Amino acid sequence: MEETIPKSCQEIALLSEKKQYKEANFWERLRIEIHILYCERCRNYEKDNKQLSSILSDAKLDSLTDEEMKELEKIVK
Repeated sequence: MEETIPKSCQEIALLSEKKQYKEANFWERLRIEIHILYCERCRNYEKDNKQLSSILSDAKLDSLTDEEMKELEKIVK
């Protein structure tokens, strides 16, 4: 049976994303910190999200330029 995620946890997940990209204000960051004090699910999400972001930033991934993307689209069509 699928477990539903409470609305408050969904909101904290969105705020956590904002916090990660330094877009969350003081009150949003405070709300996250208070929530993860008592919510293990969100505490784990916050920890895992930080770890994943760290791994991706350390990977130094490159993406295609717009020109390369257009060339690839021509080949695929």
